[in-house]
Amino acid sequence: MSDPMLREKKFLKPVLHILEEKSHDRNSIVRQMAVRGLGNLVYGAPEKLKKHKKFLMVILIRALSDPFSSEVIGESMKAVAKVLKELKEKDIGSSFRDLTQEIRTYFDNEDDALRLWSFVLFGILARLTKRKWKGYFAEQVRQSWVTLLLHLEDPNPRVSVECRATFHLCVPFLGLKRLQTAVNEHLDGTAELKPEELQVDICRHLAKENAELLENLYKSTIMYFFSRWEEIRAVAVKL
Repeated sequence: MSDPMLREKKFLKPVLHILEEKSHDRNSIVRQMAVRGLGNLVYGAPEKLKKHKKFLMVILIRALSDPFSSEVIGESMKAVAKVLKELKEKDIGSSFRDLTQEIRTYFDNEDDALRLWSFVLFGILARLTKRKWKGYFAEQVRQSWVTLLLHLEDPNPRVSVECRATFHLCVPFLGLKRLQTAVNEHLDGTAELKPEELQVDICRHLAKENAELLENLYKSTIMYFFSRWEEIRAVAVKL
């Protein structure tokens, strides 16, 4: 799929249809390789990408919810990241909604790699969002920002670093300039993040700027820890 000869029309269409077919294969490794091949269209025929964008997004979003293989899901995330970096907001179309919702489901996944890539993709969407989907994405950020805030202390250092970058990109969608300024002071540069100080600053600014969002922060945090506790207890019972 990275070979330039793929740019010839007589090769591209048959190959895409074969990969689409193989993305349904019973063997998870075949599904994984088919998804990887579709993502590599970015290298083999980049000028054809927009022409086939809808075709690609449908297959890759479906693969994000593969019920049997986390490897297929991870491969799809990587492929989506490649494709999105070559597109603009208007190119994604109605797939934007499904993609955003699907990505959010992996923020708390127990698989480190899936959490990592979910934050990578959410950050890419934040960069892409300009006009058409701005209102919708802002609402998704409002629903996710507590989770993002908590994962700044993710036990996996790579995940926490990626979450930091994504959180930084998402804060402007909350529409709170004073809060954004406070967050920027903590996240700009490469200095070591001090989550406790960041959280105190966020609460202080929300108390002045948006009491409703502060209440949402408290409730969401409590619900988050309660849900995680239930998961831990369920695992302990099984053990």
